[in-house]
Amino acid sequence: MIKKLIFIPLILALSWAQDEDELDLDAMWDNTVWNDIESVADAGYEVEKVTAVAGVRGAEAEDEALYHLYYRQSMKGPSKVELNKALGKLLNTLTALKGKNPAHEKIPEVTHYVIQIYKKLEDKPKAREYEKELLAVAPESKWAKFYK
Repeated sequence: MIKKLIFIPLILALSWAQDEDELDLDAMWDNTVWNDIESVADAGYEVEKVTAVAGVRGAEAEDEALYHLYYRQSMKGPSKVELNKALGKLLNTLTALKGKNPAHEKIPEVTHYVIQIYKKLEDKPKAREYEKELLAVAPESKWAKFYK
Protein backbone atom coordinates (compact mmCIF):
# COMPACT_ATOMS: atom_id res chain seq x y z
CA MET A 1 0.00 0.00 0.00
CA ILE A 2 2.84 2.40 0.83
CA LYS A 3 4.47 1.61 -2.50
CA LYS A 4 1.25 2.56 -4.31
CA LEU A 5 1.00 5.86 -2.45
CA ILE A 6 4.58 6.81 -3.37
CA PHE A 7 4.16 5.70 -6.95
CA ILE A 8 0.97 7.70 -7.66
CA PRO A 9 2.43 11.13 -6.74
CA LEU A 10 5.51 10.32 -8.80
CA ILE A 11 3.38 9.61 -11.88
CA LEU A 12 1.42 12.83 -11.35
CA ALA A 13 4.62 14.86 -11.02
CA LEU A 14 6.10 13.41 -14.21
CA SER A 15 2.96 14.01 -16.23
CA TRP A 16 2.78 17.64 -15.01
CA ALA A 17 6.50 18.22 -15.91
CA GLN A 18 5.96 16.70 -19.34
CA ASP A 19 3.13 19.15 -20.12
CA GLU A 20 5.25 22.20 -19.26
CA ASP A 21 8.45 21.05 -21.03
CA GLU A 22 6.76 19.80 -24.18
CA LEU A 23 8.70 21.07 -27.17
CA ASP A 24 7.15 22.71 -30.18
CA LEU A 25 9.55 21.42 -32.84
CA ASP A 26 7.79 23.21 -35.69
CA ALA A 27 8.20 26.57 -33.97
CA MET A 28 11.86 25.83 -33.23
CA TRP A 29 12.50 24.93 -36.90
CA ASP A 30 10.81 28.08 -38.12
CA ASN A 31 12.64 30.36 -35.67
CA THR A 32 16.12 28.88 -36.13
CA VAL A 33 18.73 31.22 -37.62
CA TRP A 34 20.87 29.36 -40.12
CA ASN A 35 24.49 30.48 -40.62
CA ASP A 36 26.77 29.50 -43.51
CA ILE A 37 29.94 27.67 -42.60
CA GLU A 38 32.86 29.84 -43.64
CA SER A 39 35.77 27.56 -42.86
CA VAL A 40 36.47 24.14 -41.43
CA ALA A 41 39.56 23.52 -39.33
CA ASP A 42 41.21 20.12 -39.41
CA ALA A 43 42.51 18.88 -36.10
CA GLY A 44 45.54 16.62 -36.23
CA TYR A 45 45.88 13.80 -33.77
CA GLU A 46 48.78 11.58 -32.89
CA VAL A 47 48.53 7.96 -31.90
CA GLU A 48 50.22 6.97 -28.67
CA LYS A 49 51.42 3.54 -29.71
CA VAL A 50 52.02 2.51 -33.28
CA THR A 51 52.17 -1.20 -33.93
CA ALA A 52 54.04 -2.12 -37.07
CA VAL A 53 52.21 -4.79 -38.98
CA ALA A 54 53.73 -6.81 -41.77
CA GLY A 55 51.75 -7.18 -44.95
CA VAL A 56 50.09 -3.78 -45.07
CA ARG A 57 49.26 -3.06 -48.68
CA GLY A 58 48.37 0.59 -48.89
CA ALA A 59 49.43 2.79 -51.79
CA GLU A 60 52.26 4.31 -49.75
CA ALA A 61 53.63 0.90 -48.76
CA GLU A 62 53.59 -0.31 -52.36
CA ASP A 63 55.27 2.84 -53.66
CA GLU A 64 57.98 2.69 -51.03
CA ALA A 65 58.60 -1.01 -51.59
CA LEU A 66 58.74 -0.63 -55.37
CA TYR A 67 61.21 2.20 -54.99
CA HIS A 68 63.64 -0.18 -53.28
CA LEU A 69 62.88 -3.38 -55.19
CA TYR A 70 63.30 -4.21 -58.82
CA TYR A 71 62.48 -7.82 -59.41
CA ARG A 72 60.73 -7.79 -62.78
CA GLN A 73 62.43 -7.34 -66.11
CA SER A 74 59.95 -4.63 -66.96
CA MET A 75 61.08 -2.60 -63.98
CA LYS A 76 64.30 -0.65 -64.12
CA GLY A 77 67.02 -1.01 -61.55
CA PRO A 78 68.94 1.88 -60.03
CA SER A 79 70.01 4.52 -62.52
CA LYS A 80 73.64 5.13 -63.40
CA VAL A 81 73.57 8.29 -61.29
CA GLU A 82 72.37 6.35 -58.24
CA LEU A 83 74.95 3.61 -58.85
CA ASN A 84 77.74 6.17 -59.12
CA LYS A 85 76.57 7.87 -55.93
CA ALA A 86 76.58 4.52 -54.09
CA LEU A 87 79.98 3.68 -55.57
CA GLY A 88 81.42 6.97 -54.30
CA LYS A 89 80.15 6.28 -50.79
CA LEU A 90 81.53 2.74 -50.85
CA LEU A 91 84.94 3.89 -52.09
CA ASN A 92 85.06 6.53 -49.33
CA THR A 93 84.16 3.87 -46.76
CA LEU A 94 86.79 1.51 -48.16
CA THR A 95 89.46 4.21 -47.98
CA ALA A 96 88.49 5.08 -44.39
CA LEU A 97 88.58 1.42 -43.32
CA LYS A 98 91.98 0.89 -44.92
CA GLY A 99 93.24 4.07 -43.21
CA LYS A 100 92.15 2.87 -39.77
CA ASN A 101 93.26 -0.74 -40.10
CA PRO A 102 94.47 -2.39 -43.32
CA ALA A 103 93.23 -5.75 -42.01
CA HIS A 104 89.76 -4.52 -40.98
CA GLU A 105 87.12 -7.27 -41.10
CA LYS A 106 84.67 -5.19 -43.19
CA ILE A 107 87.09 -4.52 -46.07
CA PRO A 108 86.26 -7.74 -48.00
CA GLU A 109 82.52 -7.07 -47.77
CA VAL A 110 82.80 -3.45 -48.93
CA THR A 111 85.16 -4.53 -51.72
CA HIS A 112 82.57 -7.10 -52.85
CA TYR A 113 79.91 -4.38 -53.09
CA VAL A 114 82.29 -2.15 -55.05
CA ILE A 115 82.89 -5.01 -57.51
CA GLN A 116 79.15 -5.56 -57.91
CA ILE A 117 78.52 -1.90 -58.67
CA TYR A 118 81.34 -1.81 -61.21
CA LYS A 119 79.75 -4.82 -62.90
CA LYS A 120 76.36 -3.06 -62.97
CA LEU A 121 78.06 -0.01 -64.50
CA GLU A 122 79.68 -2.38 -67.04
CA ASP A 123 83.20 -1.29 -66.08
CA LYS A 124 84.78 -4.74 -66.29
CA PRO A 125 88.45 -3.67 -65.96
CA LYS A 126 87.77 -1.87 -62.66
CA ALA A 127 85.68 -4.79 -61.40
CA ARG A 128 88.50 -7.20 -62.28
CA GLU A 129 91.04 -4.95 -60.49
CA TYR A 130 89.04 -5.03 -57.26
CA GLU A 131 88.45 -8.79 -57.62
CA LYS A 132 92.21 -9.36 -57.71
CA GLU A 133 92.63 -7.07 -54.69
CA LEU A 134 89.94 -8.95 -52.75
CA LEU A 135 91.49 -12.33 -53.56
CA ALA A 136 94.91 -11.04 -52.48
CA VAL A 137 93.73 -9.47 -49.21
CA ALA A 138 91.17 -12.05 -48.01
CA PRO A 139 91.24 -15.21 -50.16
CA GLU A 140 89.39 -17.27 -47.52
CA SER A 141 86.57 -14.80 -46.82
CA LYS A 142 82.98 -15.62 -47.71
CA TRP A 143 83.08 -12.67 -50.15
CA ALA A 144 86.06 -13.99 -52.10
CA LYS A 145 84.32 -17.25 -53.00
CA PHE A 146 82.30 -15.42 -55.68
CA TYR A 147 85.47 -14.58 -57.63
CA LYS A 148 87.55 -17.78 -57.51
